[in-house]
Amino acid sequence: MSGPASDRNTVALRFDRASVGYGDRLVVRDANFDVAAGEFVGLVGPNGAGKSTLLRAVTGGAGLSSGAIACEGVPIAEMSERERARRVGVVPQSQMALFSFTARSFVEMGRHPHLGRLESLGAADDAVVHDVMVRTDTAHLAAERVDELSGGDLQRLALAQALAQQPRILLLDEPTSHLDLNHALQVLDLVRSLADEGMAVLGVFHDLGLAARYADRIAVVADGGVTAPKPPADALDAATIADVFGVRAVVRNDPVTGTLAITPVLRGADLEGAVARPPIGLVCGSGSGASLMRRLLLAGHALYAGALNRGDVDHAVAEAIGASFEELPPFGEIDAATEQRVRDSFGAMSCIVVCDTPFGRSNLPNLRAAVASGRPLVFLGEMGEQRDFAHGEALALVSGALGAGAARVSTEAEALDAIAAHADGGDR
Repeated sequence: MSGPASDRNTVALRFDRASVGYGDRLVVRDANFDVAAGEFVGLVGPNGAGKSTLLRAVTGGAGLSSGAIACEGVPIAEMSERERARRVGVVPQSQMALFSFTARSFVEMGRHPHLGRLESLGAADDAVVHDVMVRTDTAHLAAERVDELSGGDLQRLALAQALAQQPRILLLDEPTSHLDLNHALQVLDLVRSLADEGMAVLGVFHDLGLAARYADRIAVVADGGVTAPKPPADALDAATIADVFGVRAVVRNDPVTGTLAITPVLRGADLEGAVARPPIGLVCGSGSGASLMRRLLLAGHALYAGALNRGDVDHAVAEAIGASFEELPPFGEIDAATEQRVRDSFGAMSCIVVCDTPFGRSNLPNLRAAVASGRPLVFLGEMGEQRDFAHGEALALVSGALGAGAARVSTEAEALDAIAAHADGGDR
């Protein structure tokens, strides 16, 4: 199915300070990056930033204002359309079924760059078409009319047609936009395998998680420019996502896939017009405070989350939303100096919420500091023996605080009401 094997150390596609656009309107300026043979590079960025324009520039669909674009060392301006089609396969964002071709006939069009003017498909061409339809799970559609197929089926047929060209470079413009989850993963697994076999792939993604999962490197297209492609963990950090997309997100390694997982927490626009309210302290950990932190931030409260270990879910959320906290190394314990800082910071809070989290040596000082701060306390959830790994000290602290007038609530909504009573005189 694929073309001649490529040396993975060679540059397959090069943008050399390329500025591209339409007519007098420049969309992307000074794009300067390579895609190597055997590499999958993803393009991400806001709508309208120019991701698709970069792909169209390779095939002549968008104009090159300055700089150069080369495929396998040959400037695209020096290639005929036929030669370009032998090197580069394209899967557009959507397919329009304008004619009543059969699905197989549609895929067979991918062989045209390899045929003479009056030459018909031969046995070798038939074998290529059959192979790509099997690999794209479209063989069962061979006799169907393309104008009667779903958008998802058409998208997979578009990939089959592109692969029938036996290109060494594959351009993907949001190839999963019309696919259900199963077929989206199937298509991207196939594309990933093609890259592993030596094909150079440049793909536009809207789904950052899929980009991080499948691409070797990712370039960010925004504000008329393109960043140098980097490994997903470097390209899609929380700061970049906030700056480029206006979204505060938790960025962590997925323990199942081993790839980057991106969880949006809130949009920057969600905070516009929020009324500033008194600061709230939280004693949390192991994800117990994640949801409440988001709700408190949306309500206009500044947050201080005590001491949190790197790698903890609450640490990731607090960092993403800009809450204050004392950072500890993974599994690190709170020393006396840090505990005093936590106590002092808690003392400046309107009130402190103690979330339903286990207490052991690592975070018992957070609870001690909260109780010693003298600020109103709200306990969220039942603090039972199963949560006390401090030989009864945690339960004793909770019991003493409740006896001194601390509130106990069962839900986050009740916690917000209790907070409002302390922070805003009952106005939430």
